[in-house]
Amino acid sequence: MRQDVIWISGASGRLGQALTRQLDPLEAEIIATDKNEVDITDINQVNRFVDRNRPKVIINSSGLSNREKCEENPDAAYLLNTIGAKHIAIASSRVKAKLFQLSTADVFDGNTIHPYKEIDSPKPNTVYGKSKYLGEQMVRYFAHRYFILRVSRLYSKENSFVEEIIRQAKETGKVEIARGQFFSPTPAYELAQFIIRLMISSNYGLYHASSEGYCSMEEFVHKILKYANLKAQIVYSKNREAVSLRPFFRAIDNYALNLIKTYEFADWDQALKKYMEMEGLSEI
Repeated sequence: MRQDVIWISGASGRLGQALTRQLDPLEAEIIATDKNEVDITDINQVNRFVDRNRPKVIINSSGLSNREKCEENPDAAYLLNTIGAKHIAIASSRVKAKLFQLSTADVFDGNTIHPYKEIDSPKPNTVYGKSKYLGEQMVRYFAHRYFILRVSRLYSKENSFVEEIIRQAKETGKVEIARGQFFSPTPAYELAQFIIRLMISSNYGLYHASSEGYCSMEEFVHKILKYANLKAQIVYSKNREAVSLRPFFRAIDNYALNLIKTYEFADWDQALKKYMEMEGLSEI
């Protein structure tokens, strides 16, 4: 009997790598692709791939997430984040696959002091946020069985977010950060665990999916330094253009998940501690 197929698009990224590490190849056939294997901006490539492999689950973690590149080349951002999502959504409906679409807290403008819930109205103010929100709309319109998952700030060894802070502290005794940033930092391994749990569910829809609670960038750095048993001075970035491309407040509330009690994420600081222990970064 043929195994069910799980297709991961954007397999070299944070979420794609975490899923590849955690999914059991004995339970399903895992097909992990990037642009070189399947360019999701090409509808013909997507259709050929889906028709040939007939996946039961599709995870679209592809996307242009570099905010500076999105602003410099909005056509590329909309092509991948919006049109690519549309192509996958159409194909998922044709083969009756469950679709997981990765989205972002950047669909909100950040002009608040309260964590965003699913019931709050998106108002993106960057090309990245706008292109991802339009991608959500494409999935809603064209997919039949979908989960849209918004994440605040995803980290893993692939993007070295935590590792870079430790490196700066060790090499210079200083850590450079953006001033005034608030978010719900989430390790990719926990988001992957959540998606794997959700694969057996039919409770489709939009979910905020991040570690519980939120913190400032300063608080996040202090926790990293504490768990790594390091001391360093925090200095603020003078690159105002890069900082301005991120909404200042990107904390999100897993409101829908907490209502239906489907899954409970760990608090952000405990998730960070576990991540650092798993990756051999903790010294306490």
